[in-house]
Amino acid sequence: MTNETPEPVRASTMETLAYTCALDLCGEPEKALALGRDLLKTVRRSGLKSPFAEALLRRLALAEWTKRDRPRPARLDSRDPKEAAALLFFVGAWGVSDGDLAIALALSEDRIRHLLHKARMEQVGARIRIPIPSPECRRPRELLSDFHEGRLGALLAEEVARHLSDCRDCRTVDAGLRTVLATPPLALASPPQTFGELGTQKPSNWLSLDGVSAAKRRAGMALLAVGIAMSLVQLHPGINAWASANLDKMSATASRWRGRGERLMEDLRVLKALAVGTAEGRTEELSQTLDEYVNSDKEPEDEGSNKPAPDAVMQPRETKTQVPRP
Repeated sequence: MTNETPEPVRASTMETLAYTCALDLCGEPEKALALGRDLLKTVRRSGLKSPFAEALLRRLALAEWTKRDRPRPARLDSRDPKEAAALLFFVGAWGVSDGDLAIALALSEDRIRHLLHKARMEQVGARIRIPIPSPECRRPRELLSDFHEGRLGALLAEEVARHLSDCRDCRTVDAGLRTVLATPPLALASPPQTFGELGTQKPSNWLSLDGVSAAKRRAGMALLAVGIAMSLVQLHPGINAWASANLDKMSATASRWRGRGERLMEDLRVLKALAVGTAEGRTEELSQTLDEYVNSDKEPEDEGSNKPAPDAVMQPRETKTQVPRP
């Protein structure tokens, strides 16, 4: 009888990436374990699948890096790296795209590609002595990274290739850049076995017991109670009649208050017209119109009623011109 030892459970690609990003940001395995689990939990709550889950994880890690005031990654070789070198590290170690870096740093993708090319040229300068560029060499050297990544148009790529065939110094720089580009990416850090225990948690569509989920449950229970109450009102004859009577009373009360509101608005319009007419000196005319308006409520309304309109006093009458006697 042979005792077979169980093979250790291998971590998934997303778990390895989460632990690697956390380790590069924290530097300490214990802190990296907590941060990596938080990143992994956020991604799993989103319900995304590969490769979108990995892309979200990289963006979350970059956001955490910017929130920590852009510290030096723990596995970066240089002790005092520039920001361009850190961006190049993220591309090689995390597989971050130019678009992810542009979103994290609020820069354009052209600016990000310029910073990455600058970092590569610094690595080339650490290997060989870069000749001083002539005016004709500056633009082709700035486009070398885009040239090798296939980002240039046909005419511009032909121009760079023609310059490389004619300039020996630029061919030397290009050879060093191709060596840097051919460097294999940094391997991901292997997480401990306890890191994968997060995979036994509830699926992403499970309603967790957090504050937001509790509020949603309470709102759902309230809507359910309202629906049950409305169904009882419609099914029970006595309750239905009682509810109908109360609704009629409420409608009558609302109509009565609406009529009072309309009457109040008419009174306010009349008062405004009185104020305007008094300022214009039409006292007798306004007094007669006000008497007609006040007494209009006591007379029955019919088709022949002479009740003045609420805005009748707003229209001044024409002043009669007195003809002087001879």
